[in-house]
Amino acid sequence: MSAHAGTGRAAASVDRVFVGRAAVLVLALGQIVSNVAFEVFSPNDLQSGVEFSPIVPPGPMFAIWGVIIAASILWAVLQVRPSVRDSAVRDRLVVPLSLVYAGFALWLAAASLGQQSPLTLAVFVLIVGAHAVAWRRISQGRAEIAGWKPVDRITLYVSQGIYAGWTSMAFFVNVATVAQGTGAPNEGAWGTTWQLLVIAAAAGVAVVFVVLSGGSAFYALAASYALVGAGISSSLGGFAVLAVALGVGVAIVVGSTVVVRALRARRGVG
Repeated sequence: MSAHAGTGRAAASVDRVFVGRAAVLVLALGQIVSNVAFEVFSPNDLQSGVEFSPIVPPGPMFAIWGVIIAASILWAVLQVRPSVRDSAVRDRLVVPLSLVYAGFALWLAAASLGQQSPLTLAVFVLIVGAHAVAWRRISQGRAEIAGWKPVDRITLYVSQGIYAGWTSMAFFVNVATVAQGTGAPNEGAWGTTWQLLVIAAAAGVAVVFVVLSGGSAFYALAASYALVGAGISSSLGGFAVLAVALGVGVAIVVGSTVVVRALRARRGVG
C-alpha cells in the first residue's frame, strides 16, 4: 500500500514538473503568435525614433526582439527535455519565466490600445519584476548551473541577459512615452528635467540588475544597446543634454558590471 502511494506521489511530482516546463515552452512559442496577431489585428502601429520621442531608439534597433525571442524559445526547448527533468534551478525558473513570456503577449495587447496607454506600464512592471526574481534564482543556483552542459548554461545566461537587459530599459522608454501622452513636454527646462529623471532611474535599475545577475555581460550588452539607441535618437533630434546623460548611463552600466565581476573574481565566485 505504502509502495503504491509512494509511486503515485512520485508520478504526480513528475507530472507537475512536466506541466510546468511544458507551459514555459508554450508561452515562449506564444510570443511569436502574439507578435503575428498584433501585426494583423492591432489598429495601432508601434512607433519609434526621435520623431515619436527623444529617448525612443530608432526603429531598426528593435530588431533585437527577434534575437530575444529566438533565445527564449531555445531555452524553453532545452529545459523541457526529459534528460534534465531533475533540476531544482529549472523548476524554480518556471514561474518567473512563464510570467515574462506571457507578459510579452499582454504588453502587445495593451499596446494595441495605444502605445501611450498606462496599461503598458503595468505589464512592464510584471515583466521586469519577473526578470528580477529569475535572476535572483539563477544567482542562487550557480553551483548547479556550473555542472550543466555548456549549451544549457550558455543559453540560459544569454537569453536571460539580453531579455532582462532590453526590457528593463524599455520600461523606462515606455514611461517616457506614457508621460508624453499625458502632455509632458519634450523641450524646455521641464521637458529636459523629467526626461533626465527617467534616464537616471533607468541607470539605477540597470545597476540593480547588474548586481542581481552577478555582473552578467549579456545583461550589460543589451541594456547598453538600449541606452545607445536612445542616445542616437536624442542626438538626431538635437537633445544634446539627454544624449550626454544617456552616454553617462552606458558608462554606469559598463562600469558597474566591471566592478561586480572583479569583486566576484576576487572572492573566487564562478
